[in-house]
Amino acid sequence: MKQICYIILFFTAFFYACEKDVDSYEGESGIYFDTEGKLNDTVVVSWGMKAGDVVTRNLKLRVMLVGTVADYDRKFTVDMISDQTDTLAAEEGVDFEPFDKEYTIPANGAYADINIVLKRRETLKQRSRRFTVKLNETPELHFMYTRRSRIDSLTSLDVDYQRVVFMNENFPRPGWWTREGQKRFGDWSQTKAGLICDVMNIDREVWLGVLGEGTFTQGYLSYVGKYMYRWLQENPTKDEDGEWMEMGPDSQD
Repeated sequence: MKQICYIILFFTAFFYACEKDVDSYEGESGIYFDTEGKLNDTVVVSWGMKAGDVVTRNLKLRVMLVGTVADYDRKFTVDMISDQTDTLAAEEGVDFEPFDKEYTIPANGAYADINIVLKRRETLKQRSRRFTVKLNETPELHFMYTRRSRIDSLTSLDVDYQRVVFMNENFPRPGWWTREGQKRFGDWSQTKAGLICDVMNIDREVWLGVLGEGTFTQGYLSYVGKYMYRWLQENPTKDEDGEWMEMGPDSQD
């Protein structure tokens, strides 16, 4: 009998504690940037993966609700930060189009999207660009959830109240290049690889893929090398080192 009383007292205390916890949370809501599997606060946009004639692209930053859904609209604002003392500072109107600074989590909704049109600056190969989109708290939408990233032994950063948009022209060297590319296309450069893909209308993701899949074969690479050799004879083009671009020995007539 005594044991049964202890069990009843335990569960009574347990449910009372749970009820108090729910009551203390009721009505509280917050906002944060969707983690999207990211480990930090940076969104990397690599223009090098896009064809050279692609000069704009859309970026969507989703702001999530944490807490209770409401039956009315709730507004919040963001700040755009581009520190002009930063050598990589992006410029509004040059690197991205002006975008709205006020947004709404709609009635019965749980998120809002910030849509930004990014622009491809010609000098992006020489210098990457970045800017920050920062959330602002409101009386109804607080900062209630974030992951923390440690900067050093004394400093950490809340990573989900801002997003750093980092743009570059990185176009990685494919894994097959050393074995199959050097003899056909010569020394590697992002500029050369981008030109080859643009002239030959090769999807850059296919170019970075596995050689031998589908029609992307050694035979096709040989054809591309010889075509580009002749194309460069008629359209001399300088590489990123300032020297005239050349194909490899296997592609030269």
